[in-house]
Amino acid sequence: MKRSLPKVVLVHILRRLPPSAQCRASLVCRLWRKIIGEVTKEMQIRAKLLLWNTRSAVAYVMDDLSPSSAGSRRELWRGGTNQQLVGTSNGLLCLCDNSCGSRPGGDVTLVNPATRETLAIPPLPHAGELVGHHREATRWDKAYSFGFHPTTGRYKVVHVPCSFDWVCKFDAVYVLTLGKEASWRKVPAGPGTSCNLDAGIVSVDGVTHWVTVTDDGAATRVVSFDLGGELLTFSPTPRKLGLTDDYNLTEVRGRLGVVGRKPSGTRDAWVLEKGRWIHRFRVKSRWQDIPRPNFAFGDYYLLKREGTKLYGHRILDWRWYDMVEVGYGDQGMLVAKMTGDNTCYFYDCYHTFAYVSTLEPLNIYSTKV
Repeated sequence: MKRSLPKVVLVHILRRLPPSAQCRASLVCRLWRKIIGEVTKEMQIRAKLLLWNTRSAVAYVMDDLSPSSAGSRRELWRGGTNQQLVGTSNGLLCLCDNSCGSRPGGDVTLVNPATRETLAIPPLPHAGELVGHHREATRWDKAYSFGFHPTTGRYKVVHVPCSFDWVCKFDAVYVLTLGKEASWRKVPAGPGTSCNLDAGIVSVDGVTHWVTVTDDGAATRVVSFDLGGELLTFSPTPRKLGLTDDYNLTEVRGRLGVVGRKPSGTRDAWVLEKGRWIHRFRVKSRWQDIPRPNFAFGDYYLLKREGTKLYGHRILDWRWYDMVEVGYGDQGMLVAKMTGDNTCYFYDCYHTFAYVSTLEPLNIYSTKV
């Protein structure tokens, strides 16, 4: 009689494997491939809202966004005062220490809050030549991105040479692949590549994206760096995104998005679907803003108000051409209210990320720093 592991046992085992091992396990047979695909999809769907306080360097998780939760949260991780969250992937957090006493380029560390493991990343080579003026040291984290390639099963940290002082040009980016022999590599990006750092750098589904501006300033383009083949491609930004608009890249349910803010106060969000920018969200009130870098969780789009409050707007039963519009009086449902820091009323103190708890060990990637 054939014996096989119950599906619930197999799911529990696969959840403990690092993503690279899951990729190899999916090659065992069709059943395993199907189960791993289901597990991956379930993890994406049940991703929780992680709130990062940029002033206190504390990460909170909202386990439930339903009306019954009353905005409850729990502390997930408490970092150093000068640490900032670069990004999250498969339950791992990538942090950058911007302390003046840290080495040029900042100290980058990976953290698994579920196991309390940490992993230091080797220092960025020639960082002093790449980041710009020393007074911008507190923004070193902005030039990094952390992502995972689902086909290769590899985690990568990407550094884009740029500065808030100017849109500088460069011909290569620095890439580090996690592993026993992890080290920074210089990957050609083509001559004259640039980055608008204010728009952010985000990694979505195995691709790292940033925005570049043409030499004449007449157009913007999205630069996409594939973490698998390590090749760059260029694509236009949404046609209705004005050059005078304040904008940033975002992630929307596993897809690349762009949020634009017009001088009138209107906020718009587009999502890249099958090579086309689809207008998905509009906010008419200047008193509500779209949080960054993630704002879609579960059945809700999130809006930020007064710096410390998050409101949810339901997005069930969409058709591909639907757009959600939030009017002046449409406040939505309160899903989170942060307290304890009155200055957050005026400043952008909270960033929003996706988080899925994992038992993946970090010691398998350890290397001597």
